[in-house]
Amino acid sequence: MKRKLLTSTKKNSTRSLLSEEYRVCLLSAKHGLERESARIDGKSNLANTPHPKALGSSLTHPLIKTDFAEAQVEYATGIHKSIPDALHELTELHAFTMAKLDSEYLWPFSMPPVLPSENKIEVGNYGTSLEGRKKTIYRNGLGHRYGKKMQTISGVHYNVSFDTCMLSIVSEKRFKKPLSPETKSQIYFDTIRNFYRISPALLYLFGSSSLTDVTFTEESKQIKKLDSKTLKSDFATTLRLSNIGYTSKVQGKYPISVNSLEEYATGMCHVVSKAYSPYKQFNGKPTNQLNDHILQLENEYYSLVRPKQVPRGDERVVDALVERGVEYLEIRLLDLDPFSAIGVEEHRLYFLHMVLLYCMLNESAKADLVEMADWRKNQELTTWFGRKEDTKIKFMGEDISLRDLTYQLFEEIQPIADLLDENDANGPYSKAWEAQWEKWNDPTQLGSTMSELDLKIHKLSFREFGLVLAKAHKEELLKYPLAPNRIKYYEDLSEQSIYEKEKIENLEGSHLKKNQKPIQIKPLKLCSGV
Repeated sequence: MKRKLLTSTKKNSTRSLLSEEYRVCLLSAKHGLERESARIDGKSNLANTPHPKALGSSLTHPLIKTDFAEAQVEYATGIHKSIPDALHELTELHAFTMAKLDSEYLWPFSMPPVLPSENKIEVGNYGTSLEGRKKTIYRNGLGHRYGKKMQTISGVHYNVSFDTCMLSIVSEKRFKKPLSPETKSQIYFDTIRNFYRISPALLYLFGSSSLTDVTFTEESKQIKKLDSKTLKSDFATTLRLSNIGYTSKVQGKYPISVNSLEEYATGMCHVVSKAYSPYKQFNGKPTNQLNDHILQLENEYYSLVRPKQVPRGDERVVDALVERGVEYLEIRLLDLDPFSAIGVEEHRLYFLHMVLLYCMLNESAKADLVEMADWRKNQELTTWFGRKEDTKIKFMGEDISLRDLTYQLFEEIQPIADLLDENDANGPYSKAWEAQWEKWNDPTQLGSTMSELDLKIHKLSFREFGLVLAKAHKEELLKYPLAPNRIKYYEDLSEQSIYEKEKIENLEGSHLKKNQKPIQIKPLKLCSGV
């Protein structure tokens, strides 16, 4: 496949923005990070303790929450103008947490630690307020639909928004219009389609989850016992995003268009409003699920990237998008880096930033249902067989070797690294490019392969190796020089969040019973005619 991956025939192609004239605009962006991780005890078991009070209320804390399970900590940094600043805040949050965890640790892998039976996995407990009950019932619904064990898988989300100066120039060149919420949203949706097209290369480079504990799933044709406690898939890159991870056959029946905000919102309206008969079986108790629709809420939709807008008050996610357009993209394909104390290192983020610029600067053909089906098949092939030498995927309707796709992506990304670093080989973008290139050049450096090699060298099971890493990460973070004023800042946030939660519950009446009546979900404005 000799042609370029993403091509443009237009004279005023936004590829021309890849020049020194626009360097500052290209560099300017806003960055945020989210990291999920399971708390474990000293034997790699999923912790059975409540969310630590010292970390505040998972309902109202702005930075430290819980994901699906009560034992899953979730961090969400603020918005930062640089990747190092976002990583700095994430590191501080981890250091603060470790000082409060006593005899517990954070599990370093995306695939879960030693799990109890399904009925003993406690979903997040957010208290007796209406919002708290809604969050818990929503998680009960996820557990019924997909299984609680699958929901304990963790990952990293990278949130990024392009600078207005860049978006304005693209709007003028691509649409011959000044930047508006409409053209801004369209630029982001163009970026999303291109991102899906090259996503197999990213799943290959960043996948770090070919191993799992025997308590997660059973042996199958594609996943076999490595030892009595460990399961391994020989060619897998990321089991987290395979059909035993964060995917859904039901959702696959209702593909949601990413051609435009209008098409996306219409598709989302359908899946959050239409009942799905097999889910009616969970309607026995009002605490079992929020509703029996294809999706209870928009956030139930599994995707590698999401268009996002910050909701106001109790505003629904899609209503916020329709009202004010896309504000940023949430990139959801990163496995936890088990060798990083905070689950992610800067090379991956700089590389992702370059990839997103690449996807944004190139024209993006509309995607039909056939291509969207190819994206899903590509994901399944790459997650299970990405490390197999002859694996092929579909790119724009054509067969291409996964390694060839990845190689061509490197070729087309390199000029971006050169420009952003002003041809300094030691600049952060060039070093990020080089770090990923080494994985292509030497596949033994791929995340999944490195974990497997460590197990073999140290003669450890997945759960044993995970605990070794978890203890090392905790020791490293306890040595982190968190300033006294920062410790007080995080302690104050925790105390304030507990106060806010109790205030909400007191206002609503602490006598409310959890199963008093079904929670009423605010309907989407867009769906009023459905």
